[in-house]
Formats: sequence, C-alpha cells, structure tokens
Amino acid sequence: MSPVVADVVDPSTVHGVHGADGVSWWKCLARRNDLFGSWEAVEWAALPPGGLSGEHVHTRTEELYFILTGSGVMLLDGREHPVRAGDLVVNGLGTRHGLLNTGAERLTWLVIEVVGPLTATVYSEHQEHVENGGPR
Repeated sequence: MSPVVADVVDPSTVHGVHGADGVSWWKCLARRNDLFGSWEAVEWAALPPGGLSGEHVHTRTEELYFILTGSGVMLLDGREHPVRAGDLVVNGLGTRHGLLNTGAERLTWLVIEVVGPLTATVYSEHQEHVENGGPR
C-alpha cells in the first residue's frame, strides 16, 4: 500500500448539507480502502459565517470532529455546546448532531469517521471471505 497524501485544495461545494439551507465545503481526504483498521473516512469540511450543517444521525459510524478554525455551536441530541478551534467533539453511534458557525470567520473541521463494532465485524468477515477465495 502506498502512502495516502491529500490536501484541501478544490473541495466540493455542497448546497443544503444534511437538509440545511446554504452552502458548505467538503473534501474526502482518505476512504476505508486507503486506511487500516476500523476507519471509514477522514474528511475536511467548512461552513461560512452563519452556515449550518444540519442535524443528522449515523447508525453505522461514529464521528470525531476536530475544530481547526473558527467557532460555533455543536448540536448534540438537542443540546447546544460552544466549540472553537482546538476542540474535539465525539458524535457517538446514534447521536443526533449538527454544527452551526456562530463566528465571523469560516469554521473548518476535520472529520474522522470510524465504523461501529457491528459494522467492523461485517467488514472483517467480508475481508476474510475474500482472502480465502470467496467472491467479492
């Protein structure tokens, strides 16, 4: 496996992320096939001032949000939590979460998405099956 190298140049512009109005930016830096272990993805995301990543729930993965720049409010299961650059937020399996940029500058964060135990087991069993000559 070769090293994975990525950057945040030319991210995708996303309109209405997770049902919210407005625009955001997103870029996948690495996906499951490029990673070892129970990793699903490593992503970069950004919101303009006043921007919102709408509330949503993951049933297969949990996400770690590492706030890189700016400040905002993390919505976790109906409760608001102020966040700023340097904060780490854990969005566990089944947690309803969203992020609002309340600051005057762009809010950027790194998303580290990890599969839950049941999904990790399925992936592992599938990989074992493939390695033993089974169909993909």
